[in-house]
Amino acid sequence: MNWREQILSKNIKQTGIFKELTPMTRLEKLETLIKIEEGIQSFERLISLCQDTIDFTYFREIKDKYTDKIHTYNMCIDRLNERFNKLVNTLK
Repeated sequence: MNWREQILSKNIKQTGIFKELTPMTRLEKLETLIKIEEGIQSFERLISLCQDTIDFTYFREIKDKYTDKIHTYNMCIDRLNERFNKLVNTLK
C-alpha cells in the first residue's frame, strides 16, 4: 500500500463512511418527529415576519426579496412535511 492509499484509508476510517447503520428506535423516531415539527414552526414564524415586512413597506425591491424568502420557506416546510410523514409511516 502506497502513502496515498494509507492516507485515504485513514481518512475514510475517521469519517466513518463504513460505520454500520443501526435502525432508529421508536424513541429516537419520536424525538426526530418533535425536532421536525419545531423546524416547521420556526419556518412558519419566519413567514409571518416576512409577511409583516411586505405589508408595511412601500419599496418594490424589498417586497420582491421577502416574497422570494416566503417561497423558499414554504418549500422547506413542504420538504419537512415529507420527512415527517415518511417517519410517521415507519412508526406503524
